[in-house]
Amino acid sequence: MIRHKLRKGIVRSSVFLASQHWQYSGNGFHRLNQLPDHIVEDIGDGSGVPEVIVELDQYSAQMNGEDDVCMENLKTLLGNLMNFEPRRSQDDATADEEQNKYAAQFLQHGGVEVLIRILMFNTLFPQSSKKAKVGYCESEVVLRIKSLVLEILTKFHVTSIGEQVTSLLMVDDEVLNYVFTLLAHQKTFINACQLIEDMLQSRKEVLDLHRIKNIRPLIQSLSDQQLANFCRILAVAISDLDIYENKSSLFAQNKQKRTKGFVNVRDINQELLLGIPELLPRLVNLAVSRDYTPRYRGMVSELDCWMEWIENQMAEEMYDSPSLDDFEDFIGGISEPTTAGGPMNQQQGLKITEELVQRVEVVYVLGLFLLGKHRKKVQRKLAELKLAPGLSELFDQFIWKCQVSRYSSRHRLRGHNAACECSPEVALKIQFLRLVHSFCDHSDYKHLLLSKNELNEVVRINTKAGSLALSNLSSVNKQLMCKGSKGLLTKIVEVMKKEPTTSTFRFWLARAVESYLRGNTSYCDQVFLMRRGLLQHVASNIVEHEIRHKEILQSSFDLLGELIKFNVEAFKTFEEILHTQPNFDKFINTVNRNLVDSNMFIRSLVLSLEHLMNEEVVFMDYAKKENKLLMYIGDFNRQLDYLYKLIKIINVQNLTQENVSCLNTTLVFLMFANRKNALPRYLQALRDEKEDMMEVSGSANLLRNFRELLVFWQDHYLHKDKDCSALEKSSRISFDYWKSTVSTLVTADKNDKCGILHYVQEPMKCDRPN
Repeated sequence: MIRHKLRKGIVRSSVFLASQHWQYSGNGFHRLNQLPDHIVEDIGDGSGVPEVIVELDQYSAQMNGEDDVCMENLKTLLGNLMNFEPRRSQDDATADEEQNKYAAQFLQHGGVEVLIRILMFNTLFPQSSKKAKVGYCESEVVLRIKSLVLEILTKFHVTSIGEQVTSLLMVDDEVLNYVFTLLAHQKTFINACQLIEDMLQSRKEVLDLHRIKNIRPLIQSLSDQQLANFCRILAVAISDLDIYENKSSLFAQNKQKRTKGFVNVRDINQELLLGIPELLPRLVNLAVSRDYTPRYRGMVSELDCWMEWIENQMAEEMYDSPSLDDFEDFIGGISEPTTAGGPMNQQQGLKITEELVQRVEVVYVLGLFLLGKHRKKVQRKLAELKLAPGLSELFDQFIWKCQVSRYSSRHRLRGHNAACECSPEVALKIQFLRLVHSFCDHSDYKHLLLSKNELNEVVRINTKAGSLALSNLSSVNKQLMCKGSKGLLTKIVEVMKKEPTTSTFRFWLARAVESYLRGNTSYCDQVFLMRRGLLQHVASNIVEHEIRHKEILQSSFDLLGELIKFNVEAFKTFEEILHTQPNFDKFINTVNRNLVDSNMFIRSLVLSLEHLMNEEVVFMDYAKKENKLLMYIGDFNRQLDYLYKLIKIINVQNLTQENVSCLNTTLVFLMFANRKNALPRYLQALRDEKEDMMEVSGSANLLRNFRELLVFWQDHYLHKDKDCSALEKSSRISFDYWKSTVSTLVTADKNDKCGILHYVQEPMKCDRPN
């Protein structure tokens, strides 16, 4: 033992003796703290980085929580990765460059490995976990130090060495598993969550939560605040954004799904989480909690409220005397220094921002649960948990008028115009509307968005709906509905009618209402919304304004298509808006210029025309002789023109979730043609009448492309994991007929005049040698 200590002392004090010892034993320097002090100083070149690493490394081997030197070194390190001065555009690049340089030097000298050793200290002693329900017994002092380590590692993530740091953390699952246990501690949960999120987003594949030890008891042990923050991790674990290597191409996704060994990790993670009985109830309570954000009477916008709150906080903090580190109230990520090396005090701005972000994540995660294969089960559970009335009450707390007044410029941010809607609550509103959209989408519980008296109105309308009448209105549980005179659906419509055409929220407001109408076309719901002026508003908005935002235009056309589908009264109301030829021409031109965005509306016109043609004579005459839109879409040449354009703008390689609807719209045209034994006429016309619009052999290429699209359609929609009931419900055409029509079109029999191959002439072989 004495000899070992002597040898160690010699090695630490003399590079020559250490080199000589290395030649005899093969053991050389491995870490900076083995070098003499003067060598460490020379390596640092005045930066102080090696000295900090040496002191931290010494602490990592004897961590007892009583040495303030470690804490001070960590604060120094954190301060060098933060910018405490007001950021000006000309200084940004210089500040970032200095931080990148400091981070790179820290990594080069092994500092990141030292931080990981500090972070993982005591995990080598499993007996320490016997008294802890989850994870390890940790002293409050040690947890505070580890929280700073976590924050420093997250700061490294946004520097030039971010990927290298993440790679060191992800060598195996040990570090990730341990950081998960730090979620259960008050001092570390925010920073631990941020680091885990960074680590998961750097992975190529989605994390299977089963790989995290004791994940169920960990989640059950989290407080409400910790659970809300944990939703940032759940958002990564149950989102389908990272399941597929190709994020947009449906063809590439289908190909990947068919590969051997492909597992949909999202569904596996959802199943694990839904197996925790109290998880959804707790998330719903967090999402609809009345404890919200700053609100002051007389403020016309939410931004006014936030600015008032900020000014009040600044006024208070200006006269507060500086305090020493507040150990008891320390929470990593919220307790921050305001100056380099300053005390770690809770920052109220960070605290309320964190609470708002947490609510956004909770609402987002609830929406994600509604996207997986367990969607129906989750819709039922959320309905039973009274999500609808809870969201309706939360909606009342939103202030939708975000614009400043004409004479006020106090809240104008640099680079933002007078109509800017920036505020900390924008993300929450958007996620709120996404949740409403997912909850209503083909849902048996969508009528819970109404109030009781509104449901009575819908029931009365339903008695006059004829073949479009709903049969399940009597089963709506009134105890789960919205309270008061107006339900959430009406509130959303009222806000939408007041929003400017270019509003950030118009897309999601329209999507929320459209999802309510999806599924079995409901006459009573269409009329209910028409009575509130929605059809006139949406149609007039398209006619009167030049809508440039693609998303807003698409959501407007989709909503309009759902409002008028199969409904003769809706067509009559629409006719009043398009009564002049200029209005009609402008509307049709907008449709034709934006076919990907308007194709669902075109499909609705075709479906409605065929439906009304099979109804009473009076409806048939109206469709054939009176209504401009129905007469327009009923013309064979126009149908052919739409077929040609829709087929031409898509191919198997560029199909996405957004434009695959164009393929289904072409099928609607051809299914009705098939019913009338007119498929040969359409296919022949596509080959002959459009030839002058194409290059040489253009029609053959067009039809080949169409056949490839239909073969893809079979692969996409006939797979066992695909729910095709939506196509059947929205079109009132059995899915069997969808399948049989596609089979007819893609038949390999070239003599079958109903098949595409019959009209595709093979190119003439060239006799010229290559």
